[in-house]
Amino acid sequence: MKNRTGMSDGDRLLTRTEIAAMAGVTRAAVTTWERRAADFPTPRRTAGQDYFDASEVLGWLDGRRVPSHRRESGEGELTTYGDRARRHWPGTSVAQEETARQHAGLSLGPGQGPDPRDSEIVRKLMGPLAERVGGADQAVAYLSLLAALLFLRETRQGCWQKVQAYVMTSAEPRSSISLLKLVGSETDAVLRGMGSLPEMQDALARLEPRRFQDLAQVVRLVGALGPHAFQLFIEDYEERAQLRSREFFTPLPVARLMAALGRAARKSPPSSVYDPYFRGGELLGAAADTARWARGRPGAADAPLPRLLGQTPKRATLSLASMGLALRGVPFALQLKTRGRPWEEKWPQESVDLVLTNPPFNMKDTSQETTRTGNWPYGAPPVGNDNLAYPQYALSVLAEGGRAAVVMPNKAGNSGNAAERAIRQALVEQGVVECVVALPDRLFSGTPVPVCVWLLRHPADAGDHVLFLDARDLGVMRRGGRRVLAYDDVQAVLDSYLALSPGGGPARPHDPPPATVPSARVDKEGLRRNDYSLNPIDHIGRSSALDSGTAGMAEVEAWADVSLLRERCAVLDERTTGLRAELKTDRVRQAPRRRATLAELCEIQTGPSHGLLAPRDRTPYGVVPVVFPKHLRDGRVTDSADECVSLELAERLTRYRLAPGDIVCVRSGAMGPPAMVCGDQTGWLMSSNVIRLRCRQDAGVLPHYLLAVLSRPDAVNWVRDRAAATAAPFITKNALGRQEVLLPPLDVQHEIAELLMLLGERSDAHRELAAAITHARGLLLDQLTSASPSSRDSERKLRS
Repeated sequence: MKNRTGMSDGDRLLTRTEIAAMAGVTRAAVTTWERRAADFPTPRRTAGQDYFDASEVLGWLDGRRVPSHRRESGEGELTTYGDRARRHWPGTSVAQEETARQHAGLSLGPGQGPDPRDSEIVRKLMGPLAERVGGADQAVAYLSLLAALLFLRETRQGCWQKVQAYVMTSAEPRSSISLLKLVGSETDAVLRGMGSLPEMQDALARLEPRRFQDLAQVVRLVGALGPHAFQLFIEDYEERAQLRSREFFTPLPVARLMAALGRAARKSPPSSVYDPYFRGGELLGAAADTARWARGRPGAADAPLPRLLGQTPKRATLSLASMGLALRGVPFALQLKTRGRPWEEKWPQESVDLVLTNPPFNMKDTSQETTRTGNWPYGAPPVGNDNLAYPQYALSVLAEGGRAAVVMPNKAGNSGNAAERAIRQALVEQGVVECVVALPDRLFSGTPVPVCVWLLRHPADAGDHVLFLDARDLGVMRRGGRRVLAYDDVQAVLDSYLALSPGGGPARPHDPPPATVPSARVDKEGLRRNDYSLNPIDHIGRSSALDSGTAGMAEVEAWADVSLLRERCAVLDERTTGLRAELKTDRVRQAPRRRATLAELCEIQTGPSHGLLAPRDRTPYGVVPVVFPKHLRDGRVTDSADECVSLELAERLTRYRLAPGDIVCVRSGAMGPPAMVCGDQTGWLMSSNVIRLRCRQDAGVLPHYLLAVLSRPDAVNWVRDRAAATAAPFITKNALGRQEVLLPPLDVQHEIAELLMLLGERSDAHRELAAAITHARGLLLDQLTSASPSSRDSERKLRS
């Protein structure tokens, strides 16, 4: 039986009460089963509620026969509680299934861009309205609200009409809290029916709209969006949340390239696609889009859409991924996995046709040869480095004829580590590496480092050559220093793969276009001579300068970015001038100031002791980042993905976890300015080397203002003087608590803090402008100093 998302009923999540109703027993009986049976399914907990995977529950109930005195009419001696539960399974209405069919396939076509009208509406939603509804530190929750509203509009017309009716009515007082509860609860109900943990109501509860009218305006704007706007929200989420290296999303063009390569390499369309680290669900979404586009081609077989499977340790993006896939109308099952790594527990149970994944990297430049134990057919990876664990895991779950496309750091292809070289040797000698594509740098928001895509094949399809493609010169730089691949870039790589791959793959209605990306097909002997390197740079010389047409287009786009950034800087400059003029008034300068100590203004908490949080507790496989002094930079807490602990340990150390608005100071070590915790850093853990200031609600101080005061050189020097009195720089809780600050009234604090934040935004914009000008200068230099097309043609003729 299928529910409205196209998933089997076993993909749902159930509460204990629902299990009891389906099994025809009391809730107390379920609790007894859970307490006494060691193999009873383990629940997932969220929002104070436990949820059980329905397929696991049904499997357990299938092994429990109903005793004679408990049987219902028509049940025999072989009847199990699983049989009864299936009879009582809640169905879905025809109207709901029709809604899913009606809104399936809402993704853009392969060469399409977003509707300009949608882009303009999203800009309005992300402007001042975002701060009025979400607040300065609630970007993630606000974007979740936008996604939930569009999701309900496209899948639950009845609920969307209730939301609109609540916004438009004037018959009774309207409450922002009530409206957010309505949106959150309805979205959670749909998500739970899809088997996804319901997180939306909790996320939306963190929003604090200043006025109901602002929230109503958000609803009206979302109602005016087209059906393709969901991807615009996802892209904005990535930019605004400033995702860390373990959380950044795979850019949409890269996701589409990987999905297309994996599909083209197979002899038949994949019936199942799996991502063991699905981030925002973009790779699974690209697989669904690619399958739908293939079905739409003339003469293409109407193959069923693939079933999508995924695991993630990140709660924050689970709901977004679930909604994105549901909007595509494809069957899927996403699982939250907060313990261990994918290969430590068998899931999914069956082999899959295609694996697409962008796993977290942890490359350490070391020649250490220590390896871990376990089942590693191509060689045990070194301890503390999973780079060559994920490709092996991907191969282990493939069905015969299957393919895997894995994002890999370039260094994994030619690392000098003996264990990693041995793994590459085994991969090459057993013929499971089909193709490696070198991608440009600066594609990802979390790192400027260039990466490769490894295309792997099931051992039954082993080959004697590896195809290397060099796509490093593709793409153009956009605002913010990010490089973007265009549709034509993706198609060029795919065409080159099709042109240079001998045989196999799907039937081609016509000859593929010639290869346009620098390439090399290297046999095993060539790879042996090159120390089994899988880095395309070691097999392909650096590509020649771009032709004048492509380079000219890139230059035009680069200068267009410069122009846009100049306009943005001009707007920020003007806003700063106006705000500065307002703050020069006597009202601000002559406002009374009161003295207060930090102990009076804040709750001061030192980090956990080394006994509670030891170095051995930090692991690259943890999911909760730990904040050290090195992560306090420019008033912000920066990426701390290199220092993480398990969720279980973090939950035991609840008093040391961080919240938005917390101010983190150095406790021991080189004393520097403090930093503020942002919304996407909720729940991060303090290290022993930092100390936390949490402003009291009734203290009359704003966190942003206090951060500015404590960042002044005289305030930092005050701390340094007290810390220097010890053998090693160290500030105690009591000493920090005695530091005095001057506080004006709250309205003056707000105006000052607003100007300082605006100046920070202005500084960032001018840095982006400088980077864009530098990039445009480099393109112009290439144009003016490289050989002309005619001279290159003459040179090629001479060589031939």
